[in-house]
Amino acid sequence: MRNRFLRWVPAALVMILIFSFSAADGEESGSTSGVIVERILKLVEGDRPMPPQKREALFERLQFAVRKGAHMTEYAVLALAFLLPFSQYWRPVWPLAWRGELACFLYACTDELHQRFIPGRSGRFQDVLIDSAGALVGILVGIGILSYIRKKHGNIEDRVNRTAP
Repeated sequence: MRNRFLRWVPAALVMILIFSFSAADGEESGSTSGVIVERILKLVEGDRPMPPQKREALFERLQFAVRKGAHMTEYAVLALAFLLPFSQYWRPVWPLAWRGELACFLYACTDELHQRFIPGRSGRFQDVLIDSAGALVGILVGIGILSYIRKKHGNIEDRVNRTAP
């Protein structure tokens, strides 16, 4: 019983982390991604600074990519975290996959709803779709890992049944 509960802890921790990121107001959220983009721009520029207009345009494009990439990454990690508890209930891979995707989609919907109440933030269905795409990537990676483990080591039930008298 305790082991079943513990399997949910990683997903709960990731959900808390996502919630805390979403609770940041628009200015704080923008400055976080802005710091990352500035570091990227410094690497790109090197010793030759770009003209201000070109730099600003590149900054905007990179900030969009960083923000949406962060969305996808958060939900890929959440999907991987959901695979742990879900894998104890569903042995076939595809029921596991669509349940993980559904759980991430529903959490993304609540996350975007939450953001509508944060100053300077907006909840967008586009972000739910981006989050869901990230979750799909996480699920595919997780299924690949699970399939490899099951292929290499076999299911635990199979090993127990083989050793039982």
